[in-house]
Formats: sequence, C-alpha cells, structure tokens
Amino acid sequence: MCLAASGWPVFAQQVSCDALRAEKAKTYGFHPAQMSESDIEAKSKELTAFWKNVQSAGSEGASCLKGMLSEEKTDHNFQFDAGSMLFQLDPTPENLILIRDSIGQTDFQETDPAAYLTLALALSQNGVDIQGLAARLLRFPNAVIHIPEHSLDLDSDTAALFLYGSMPVDQADKALTKELSAPEPAIRSTAAHLLGEQLNEESFRTLSKWDGLGKVEEDFRRNDIQVVMKYQAPTPAELAAKPKFTREQVLKTISQLPHTRKEFDDLMATKGAEFDKQMRDMKATQEQISKAVAEGEPVYGIANHTTFMASAVATLKVEDLETLREARKKALLNISDESLDEYLAFTQVMIGLINRLDLFRESRVH
Repeated sequence: MCLAASGWPVFAQQVSCDALRAEKAKTYGFHPAQMSESDIEAKSKELTAFWKNVQSAGSEGASCLKGMLSEEKTDHNFQFDAGSMLFQLDPTPENLILIRDSIGQTDFQETDPAAYLTLALALSQNGVDIQGLAARLLRFPNAVIHIPEHSLDLDSDTAALFLYGSMPVDQADKALTKELSAPEPAIRSTAAHLLGEQLNEESFRTLSKWDGLGKVEEDFRRNDIQVVMKYQAPTPAELAAKPKFTREQVLKTISQLPHTRKEFDDLMATKGAEFDKQMRDMKATQEQISKAVAEGEPVYGIANHTTFMASAVATLKVEDLETLREARKKALLNISDESLDEYLAFTQVMIGLINRLDLFRESRVH
C-alpha cells in the first residue's frame, strides 16, 4: 500500500518499542490483492495510525523500526513501507543499505511500482549501489508505471532508464551487459536499448559484438540502438554554422545548472523572475517566448535550448564528454518529465559530439 511513503507530522506523545512491535504484528500480514474496497479502507486507517505512532516515538521509533526491518524476511508490504519511513527518519549509510536490501523483495502486484522507482532513485542519488533494484524493475516487463504527481506514464524501458542512468557508468555497463545474456528475450532487448544510451567506449564495444540486435522485435528499441551505433556525419549546414556560445560559456552554464530544490528556487527568484518580467514588458506571445528560450542561455536546464545545444555540439572537446555525462546523471533529480527531458537533451548533445568528433569509430558502423 506504500502508506509509509506519504509521511506525517511528528507528534509529541511517544510510544514504546514493545508497543510498536505489538501494533506492527496486528497491523501487517495483509495482502491488498485479496481485500475488498471496504477492507482496504479500514486497513488504511490502521496503517496511518501505526506510522503516526512510529513517528511520534522520535529517535526511539526510528531505532525500533530499524530493528523490525532487520528481522522481517517475509512480509514484503511491511519491508517496503518500513524502508520508505526509515529513509525519511534516519537515512544513515548503514540504514540505506538495509533499506535497499529490504525493498529488493518488493512484490509489484501489491506495492505501487512508482513508489519503488522513486525510492530506488533516491537511494542511488545517495550513493547506494542499486544494481539489484534496477534488475528487479527490469523484470517487470511491458509495464506502464503511473507517476500521478506529474501525470506521467512510463514504459518499462523509460522507468529503468532512471535507475541505470543514475548509476556510475561502470556499474551500469556491467549490470546491463550481464542482462544481454538473460533467458528472457524482453530483458535482453531492454538491456541492449539501455546500454545504447550509455554512450561510452565499453557500451559501444559490447553492442558491436552482440549478436542479438536482429532478434529485437520492437521497432523503437532496434531503431534507437541503430541510431547510436551508426556514425552520422555532420551536415554542411551544421559545419558552417557559427556557434552563439563559446566552449567556455557552454561549460560555465552547465556547471551552474541547479540540482537541488533550493538552487531551483534561488534561480526562479533571480534569473527566472528577470526573464518573466522581460517577456511581460514586451507583451510577448507564446511563440516569442518559445523562441527566446530556444535561442537564450539556459537557466534551469538545457532542454529546448536548441541554440545552446548546437553550440555545445560544435565547440566541446573529447575531454568534455565526461562533463556532459555527469551533468546528464545529475539531471535525474526525480521521477518527472522535466528530469527525463533534461536527460534526453544531454543524450542528444553527447550523440552529436560523438558524431562530430567521430569517436569510438572502431565500434560503430560507417
């Protein structure tokens, strides 16, 4: 039910650990798929009361919760809810590993995969190795994961991209290469699709030797892989175009992009407010605003800033590829269309730069 992920205010009255354990035993052990709507409504009230009591117990509640989570091996609903709550209450490095190992048992028939995806990404952002969590999501094939906060529906490939895209590149390469030998054709195809997004020497070399491309049935996966594996020479117009932004300006702008809520808010109150005022003063139409964004310097991210992206492709050097890769990884702030757009914008720039410099030519089709 993932009720622990919602969060509640902390209350003053504390409850002992023994009382929490007794309440947990009475509250959990249910299976939502086997319950009626009225049963689920009643159970939701019990769960809300239980997690409020955990929070009200303060540090003792967090310690008690850690103990219960360490001991629990079979109740996957409790493991996920407790992991979500412990992440809020006490996200120490030790607890983050416990949370990862606990939610790795998640049953997607009873736990919202969107909540799983969100928590797994948060763990990855905190430096936790989530290869196992990503592999579990990979085995939820042909899924449509709904993110209600953003009215966003993710297919299985895109959902997995958030997790593999947030990993250190060597981890993602290793994990996805392993999945190319999975017994399930859908897993192999998805892994190849995601490996193509890695855009590094190891991923190009691996895919160039993989004999499974012809067996990828889905057109979108096969086409995406072929796009990155085939060299596309810059057009004469692209070669002749004069970049608006210099390499130094491109790198400086990328280094100043926001990656926290506070950084976003600060920019919205300064540069963002200034841009909005300029547009209001000139009574700009939506078309004029879109053009100003496309041609202007990015403030929040590079997506839709086509002139800046073209300048990046035209001016950056081979040693800047890792800067782009790290910026792309940091762009996955949360499970949202904005994060996805930003990730894909950096991917587009990386592909353009790889083509302009003709990198990894020994592994790509010419």
